[in-house]
Amino acid sequence: MSAFARMTTRVLRSGLPGLVALLLGIAFFEFVQPLVIASFGGASGLDAIMSRIPPALQIFVRARPEFLAMSGLAGYLSLGFTHPLYIVLAGAAVVGFAARSLAGEMDRGIIQIPLSRPVSRQAVYLSRALGGAIICTVLALSGPAGMIAGMLYAQPNGDLQFQNFGAVAITGFSLFFAFGGITLCGSAAASTAGRVVGWSLGILILSYFIDYFAGVWQLLESITFLSLFNYYDPTRALVDGHVDGGNIVFLIAVGVVTASLGLVIFTRRDLPT
Repeated sequence: MSAFARMTTRVLRSGLPGLVALLLGIAFFEFVQPLVIASFGGASGLDAIMSRIPPALQIFVRARPEFLAMSGLAGYLSLGFTHPLYIVLAGAAVVGFAARSLAGEMDRGIIQIPLSRPVSRQAVYLSRALGGAIICTVLALSGPAGMIAGMLYAQPNGDLQFQNFGAVAITGFSLFFAFGGITLCGSAAASTAGRVVGWSLGILILSYFIDYFAGVWQLLESITFLSLFNYYDPTRALVDGHVDGGNIVFLIAVGVVTASLGLVIFTRRDLPT
């Protein structure tokens, strides 16, 4: 095994218990979505409930009855991929890894261990970037896998094309990859993991806030293009299997550009001893 592969394996293994816990949490959260829907009588039962929600509240739950009635079971299930808990769990996995693997190691002084060997700074950084991409991949797959298991177990009434979960995974990966690149860039610039976590979660929350409340606050509506969630559409992906190529390219580009900036910062900065 090459030194690069060993470094990537080491940084992934160092936080494996926490990562597994978050992945199981995401999978379980999505697993219960079909069970909840089945307990209400499937999509038709939820249609009757949603039609009674006042229009003002419909905006806050991000669920228009006319849309859900047309999209059916898939429309209701897709709400599980925009729920704050899902975003928080996935964000914690991405932010935690990026903060721990660079800034955290600089804070503890152990970043000098790989650098004491014949390994370049670029290789050290890229091993963290590869580890982040792997984590984004398993995160994007864990949610759909949990929901598929829930569908097979609960079998709620309604039509759903299981192949559309592939599109959901692609949209999820692109969002996580964008935030991963931003966090890795911050981790390359900072020297403490806590500071990186604060910056990254602040960006994540602000981005979600802008997208979530844009429908009720005109000021936010004019700046929704600044929110990464504006380019994240798991509902359309699950309902009709469509992935907006422009949105995917934009999110991947954000991740690549910010991660590349982090590489420049990390290779040029003074490292703590």
